[in-house]
Amino acid sequence: MSTAWSIARLYAAFIGNVKNKFGQRLIEDEFMRRAIKSNTPENEIDLVFQYYSVFAMGFHRYDYALPAYGPDVFGHHGAGGSIGFAAPSKNLTFAYVMNRIQTNPAIIIDPRMQLMLDQIAAKINS
Repeated sequence: MSTAWSIARLYAAFIGNVKNKFGQRLIEDEFMRRAIKSNTPENEIDLVFQYYSVFAMGFHRYDYALPAYGPDVFGHHGAGGSIGFAAPSKNLTFAYVMNRIQTNPAIIIDPRMQLMLDQIAAKINS
């Protein structure tokens, strides 16, 4: 159990220095590059969820689902529509959690947060 703020802050500590106990990044550049490199063959459909998704070593890659956030977007989505991600090239992290889970078929971007994502993308790309 967590809050959107704490999830976004965790992703911030992956991509840059934040005010934490140690005052530094949680993962060094080289490890981060390896952790977000795709392990998924191009155009492979996930056999469990039955949709295209790209996995790296520990994270999902979202450059195909969130192209406005840059080529290096990574994070993880959870059951019911929650998501946390970092967009290092935009110096941005984002998290969305909800009180009621999404019960529709598995999706990557919950429609309830799409307007927020669109507005943020418009702002950071203007």
